[in-house]
Amino acid sequence: MRFFFSGVIAAFLLAAPTVQGQATAECSLGVTFFIGYGIEQSPNAPYRATLKTTFEQKLTDGNSIQGFVRLQQARDSMGRTRGEMAQGCERGEDGQLHARLNVTLTDPVAKTNSSWLVDENTSKIVHVFHQDEPPPPHKPLDPAELAKQRRLRQLRHPSDNESRTEDLGEATIAGIAAHGSRTVRTIPAGQEGNALPLVVLHEQWHSNDHKILLKMINDDPRRGRTTVEVEDLVLSEPDASLFTVPAGYKIEDVHPTPPAQDTP
Repeated sequence: MRFFFSGVIAAFLLAAPTVQGQATAECSLGVTFFIGYGIEQSPNAPYRATLKTTFEQKLTDGNSIQGFVRLQQARDSMGRTRGEMAQGCERGEDGQLHARLNVTLTDPVAKTNSSWLVDENTSKIVHVFHQDEPPPPHKPLDPAELAKQRRLRQLRHPSDNESRTEDLGEATIAGIAAHGSRTVRTIPAGQEGNALPLVVLHEQWHSNDHKILLKMINDDPRRGRTTVEVEDLVLSEPDASLFTVPAGYKIEDVHPTPPAQDTP
């Protein structure tokens, strides 16, 4: 199962006052980046969706930081995907709030990933990354090196974290059936400078029939609570223009750097 990931870790500013009519806006001021989730690369399963991502973090003084953004996703029958990532929110000339977007197209047939910014203050450039054939497998490590790497992993990722996953069964989200699971991880006191244990929750709901991740919740006391959920879903072939580079943008091709040649 392969995904194109369209999100980044949340970084935030103090929340701004509520603006009248903000409920219908694309985004809210204050939170500049959100955690997101990916688009599964699967042919013959087209769709187009609107996702709403909300973020909330409660502060120790009773204050809270909140924000939201609405983004678009699409996938066609060839398995091409289009995703959006918010890079902030600002008021446009029309007086409405608009998200600054990074748009990414993934084409498994052409083996390209294209990305560009939708921002009036940014140069109109599309970066097209070309994928070559996968490199040959690495030479297997000897037993001593493998043992060393295992010891390092144990030191960096202690096994005393308690983690459990539970099956949440079936639910209907955006009009289709979804299967849910929840993973709860407990970080022991002192492992990350924490005086008391920390409980981190991750929940997701996935449509196995349509290959779509419909909802995700990530609740981490260190970083706040993020919820991503499909608001509007159309299970049909999206417009082909969604998977083309917009007019007026300069294209810059980026090819993989060839591997260094071994010297005799």
